[in-house]
Amino acid sequence: MIDTEQKLFRSAQDAMIFAFSYSMQTRDRSAVDRMAAPSPRTGKGLSGNDGAAQAGMIRRELEELTAIERAVLVARFAPRSSPCACGRACCCGHTPNPEYQEAIRTLEQAAMSILPSGTIVHYQLRRGLVEKATGIKIEIKALAIKCGVAERTAYAHWEVIKHWFLGTAKPKKSKEAKRKRVAAGDGVADVPNESELLPEVATAVDGIESKARKHADELLSGLDFVRP
Repeated sequence: MIDTEQKLFRSAQDAMIFAFSYSMQTRDRSAVDRMAAPSPRTGKGLSGNDGAAQAGMIRRELEELTAIERAVLVARFAPRSSPCACGRACCCGHTPNPEYQEAIRTLEQAAMSILPSGTIVHYQLRRGLVEKATGIKIEIKALAIKCGVAERTAYAHWEVIKHWFLGTAKPKKSKEAKRKRVAAGDGVADVPNESELLPEVATAVDGIESKARKHADELLSGLDFVRP
């Protein structure tokens, strides 16, 4: 067993970021290129064969996730693209990560089932709202204009997707306050003690992201190099 102080990853999140990023880096390089100049070790994790084995162990554990859970974690922690310097006229300086693209496609398709029945949602709108839920900065007003839909419609769909992905908090309830007697004209009256009207802490309702993270934490906590 690896001692806690020697564990390479402070959390399951760090381990997933490494595994998803490592796979992306090696996928974009040819075998000859990798042999001539192995990827250097950067940040957490190992390089070379050790890094490949480490990333493989992490990914093997994540195979126990559902397709939606895996898509959520890839969308949150995998790189969206990698630098490209091919020099071609069409090169925009980066190449898309196919694993990330597939994850967004999976979530975008799943989002169709939670939107109001009979609603026809523009593909770009649905995809944009899913990407916004994963943390990408997207202005809903600009997205609505781009997709040619009413801003109110875009916001309504965003609320549904946001709650599905990020979860919701239960309504807060106020504790029943003690009552005190105060003067009221010629008599007295019982009124609540305002200093004791404290809201109860609400229990959050998990969204699919929170559920996926918890499941991944359980799976990766068994690895010697990941701190639980």
